[in-house]
Amino acid sequence: MDIIELTELQFKNYSNLHSKKNYKQSVEYATLEESKGYKKLYLALIDESNNVHAATMILEKRLNGKFKYGYIPNGYLIDLYNYGLLELFTTELKAYLKNLNYIFIRLTPLFNYQVYNSDFILKENNSYIINSLKKLNYNYLPNNSKYKMVLTTNNINNTFASFKRSLRRNINDCLKKGITVHQGTKDDLEKFLNFIENKDYYKKMIEIFNNSNNNFEFYFGKLNPETYINNYRYLLKKEQIKNEQLNNKLKNPRIKKTNNLLTKKMTSDRLVTKYHNEIINGTNIYKMYPQGLIISAVGIITNKKEVSFITEGYDKNFSNIRSISMIKWEIIKRHMQNGYKIFDLGMIGINNIYNTKNGFNGNIIEYSNTFDLPINDMFYKLYNYAKKDNIK
Repeated sequence: MDIIELTELQFKNYSNLHSKKNYKQSVEYATLEESKGYKKLYLALIDESNNVHAATMILEKRLNGKFKYGYIPNGYLIDLYNYGLLELFTTELKAYLKNLNYIFIRLTPLFNYQVYNSDFILKENNSYIINSLKKLNYNYLPNNSKYKMVLTTNNINNTFASFKRSLRRNINDCLKKGITVHQGTKDDLEKFLNFIENKDYYKKMIEIFNNSNNNFEFYFGKLNPETYINNYRYLLKKEQIKNEQLNNKLKNPRIKKTNNLLTKKMTSDRLVTKYHNEIINGTNIYKMYPQGLIISAVGIITNKKEVSFITEGYDKNFSNIRSISMIKWEIIKRHMQNGYKIFDLGMIGINNIYNTKNGFNGNIIEYSNTFDLPINDMFYKLYNYAKKDNIK
């Protein structure tokens, strides 16, 4: 078998069909990263019949003079569980890249190193793959694993029921406050960019990821104050009737004043006050924004395999209305109806896993983040000594 360079079209066709396809190992992502000074290179391992057995997109950068290094986001498009294939690909890739004056390549292989449930209880351990890579002289850079929340599902009702109670309550509160979700169009681009940081980067991403194989979509959460007010008027009226009934029971000398009855009355009193305050709040918003206003936005990438949540933002004036989760749930529902089953909700911090993403109750996937593969051993050692390993 041999390593050959693929054209952009050849790599696109292969990557779009591969079981490990992802938006970072794509022609679109390579084009996006060119603005950071990278040169893109597409390589594949082929047999005598020109069948492709593995491939990769490399982001290439010159280090000093003729020497280069390569960054491979999300690793190779290869079956990492097939050690023989991985060994062959590694050997051939090193020989090919050495002729191109590479010192090393750095990759972040996309495999489930360890899988936990949302309470961080271990479900699956694939650490042996790290040992396989080490055996092939990949240098594992420890203590930099990353964690993602990934939801895999195919039933809307069961999915919502599986969410943690806090998230279900949050989504229901958004419905009461009149939050609706709609997809943005190209005419809404500037509106979307106003909600997020690194605007130029995401503007370029939207321009590049614009096809069915890798498509950037963005969604808005809109607060509708009339609905907000009407919902809480209905809830208030309903609670006032209940409160009056409880009050009459407390006044009735023939009814025993149990702790349960007193607790119900106190709870009802709190709800009456809360609903009054919500109506006041909704009325104040209506005075300022009678037509409603957009308060949050979420950006995703779809690739016919999974939905990846990329970025999000919200109006700080309405931070008490946690509408981001509502948008995500509406996106999940919509794409489940279109056949999607995998939803990558994005990174979570190991010290802050009990956040809104955790409420979706998916699996926490630990990705073994980074490996270096030295191509020229002597120069790689010299480079690390001089640079103190500060490359991406």
